[in-house]
Amino acid sequence: MKKKLKIAIISKLWEETTPDSRGGTGSSIGYLVNGLVDKGHQVTLFATGDSKTKAQKLISVRKTYYKNDYSEVHEYQNIAEAFRRAKDFDIIHCAVEQKSVIFADLVKTPSIHSIRYGEFFEQERELLKKYKHLNYVGISKSLKKLLPFLNWREIVYNGLDSDSFIQQRNSGDYLLFLARLSPQKGVDTAIKIAKRLKMKLVLAGKISEADKYFLDKNVFPFIDGKQIIYQGEVLGKKKKELLSNAFCLIQPNRIIEAFGNTFLEAMASGVPVVAYDQGAIRELVVNGKTGYVVKDFNEMLKALKLVKNIKKEDCLERAKKFFSLEKMVNSYEDLYYKIISENKK
Repeated sequence: MKKKLKIAIISKLWEETTPDSRGGTGSSIGYLVNGLVDKGHQVTLFATGDSKTKAQKLISVRKTYYKNDYSEVHEYQNIAEAFRRAKDFDIIHCAVEQKSVIFADLVKTPSIHSIRYGEFFEQERELLKKYKHLNYVGISKSLKKLLPFLNWREIVYNGLDSDSFIQQRNSGDYLLFLARLSPQKGVDTAIKIAKRLKMKLVLAGKISEADKYFLDKNVFPFIDGKQIIYQGEVLGKKKKELLSNAFCLIQPNRIIEAFGNTFLEAMASGVPVVAYDQGAIRELVVNGKTGYVVKDFNEMLKALKLVKNIKKEDCLERAKKFFSLEKMVNSYEDLYYKIISENKK
């Protein structure tokens, strides 16, 4: 029997870390922490103070996630708190993109660095190239193509508890946009799609002050509470109910999608997905079976007229078979043991 591990996990400060987090990293890491603890491992989580997991210990440099603010000091302080305690752990799992790599060679404890984002500035890419020898894990194959020079040890898809989602027998009557209301996520295009098809559109997601000009011009004028409805940021049970009653989840992204937890959540609710072909979308959505992956506005219009042919059970089956919590947790656990063993040689 393999020994139980002492694991440090560094999560992002952009959201609280919990399975029902408002962010993809917070949710996936929350699920991972709970799964590892359930398997008997000792986990110390470095995250915001409002994080809620089964971790035996939570260490925080700030009480809450960023709310229209950002602190570079807190970012690096959060990472440093883990590496300062490196001798206490068998492995350090960093889920903070490139920020953690500068600490890795300063300690003997092995580390792995999760890449969970698809957009990098040139200086960030240069930093990753300098530390390309470290252990990297990605959440999609598209990231491996984006950064081919890294020492990729594994691709581990995010997982979720499909049984905790609600499935309705009949399809709903509204399109659902479940993401940050921003130009990057294409919320303005979603509104144009709904207007063209004369369908109801529900928008659900957080708003950033940085996007105020864009929203004032392209989004807010069209929210009438009848055809275009803004629900605010939805979490937990409310989000699951909103998903289960949707006709389809749409996301006309303008940026590379590193993964897309909302797509999994939709499929776990038996709801098809129609999204632009960005990043990892084709790894998640089976074109013509669990939704449609499209190139542009006109293709999305055509796809939405075909969505009624998608079977709810096919969506749910895909989520359960390929993106289960058990599969995600076991994959990370196996990788931990492998890297720890190599480090002893």
